[in-house]
Amino acid sequence: MAAHISVLAAAPEAAEPSDIAPRLLIGRALQGLLLCTGVWLLIWLLMALAQTADAANTGRSSLSLVQVLRLSLSAFPPYILFSWLLFLHAWRRPQQWASPELQLRVFLVSISLFALAWLSYFWWLQLLRHGKLPDEWWALVLKNRWYSLFYDLVLAGGAFCVQAFIVSKASARARAAAQQREQTDNLRLRLTLLQGQLEPHFLFNALNSISSLVRAADRSLALTALARVSELLRYALRASKTEWVSVQDEMNFMRDYLELQSLRYGASLDVRWDVADAGWDRAACPPLMFQPLVENAIRHGLEACEGEGFVYLSLAREDGFVRLSLRNPVGSEPQGQRGHGLGLAATRERLHILYGEGASLVTRQAAGSFTTELMLPSRELHE
Repeated sequence: MAAHISVLAAAPEAAEPSDIAPRLLIGRALQGLLLCTGVWLLIWLLMALAQTADAANTGRSSLSLVQVLRLSLSAFPPYILFSWLLFLHAWRRPQQWASPELQLRVFLVSISLFALAWLSYFWWLQLLRHGKLPDEWWALVLKNRWYSLFYDLVLAGGAFCVQAFIVSKASARARAAAQQREQTDNLRLRLTLLQGQLEPHFLFNALNSISSLVRAADRSLALTALARVSELLRYALRASKTEWVSVQDEMNFMRDYLELQSLRYGASLDVRWDVADAGWDRAACPPLMFQPLVENAIRHGLEACEGEGFVYLSLAREDGFVRLSLRNPVGSEPQGQRGHGLGLAATRERLHILYGEGASLVTRQAAGSFTTELMLPSRELHE
């Protein structure tokens, strides 16, 4: 009796598992065999139920369900074997299913082998049931079994199409995953390069501050500044090895950097803080995110202006965001805009890579002052 529904074989792995231990290979193969057998046995049961109900409704047979199951069981081993071999081939040789042309080649070979296996299985059943082959066995096949063979080949082709569909879906998922990994790796590399740009840029400005103190022949302040730079570099090196630091660490880094700049500018630099009490030691922040904004404010607040300058900093949590706001004066000369170079551009690009549209860096200039506002999605450090 021919089966009426094709088996849905298990999806193969995306890559050839040539480096898997033999025990795991055997386990995977047995899993595939059990799955194919289970699906075909379910189909066998459903078909037997349908045939029993149909016969009972038409009054054509008085066979019970158990009798139908026993009589029809012999039709299913070729399908189980065929589905399992397709599974193994697709799993072990996925490259031979990589295109429609290759799949057509596999289809022609597998269907031809299935036809030979089907005939061999038919001969074997004849030997078991009758002890010998019919004298005119080929004539018997052509006369009584050709329609069944044709129908079985159609079903085997359906099973192959299902397997090819599963292989195509698995390959598409593998390609999508590979593209996602490549995109993620590229973004991570870009993020590393951006952070690598900021570190020497920060070091250059710190050393430039020390150079100014040395030129001013203020040895004591220069030594103090060197010690401060050592602390800043220690944090920068430690932070560069992690993806996230606490907002408290970044705030301390800002304070140390501003203290270094205060050694250089003295009373000309007026720094004021407005920091809300919001558990900053648990709030997460990308490393070296705040310092470029402070550096930019100093460039505008002092280097681009004559006389005294100021930097006003405000840090708070608002509606699920960490908000850092900096305000500083701006000069009237166009060259005062030099400070908006690497720091702000690199920070915006880092924000885009890390948060997409979830974070923002907005700048505003009005009435002789320049405001920088950074908004980061609030998250805990160890989420």
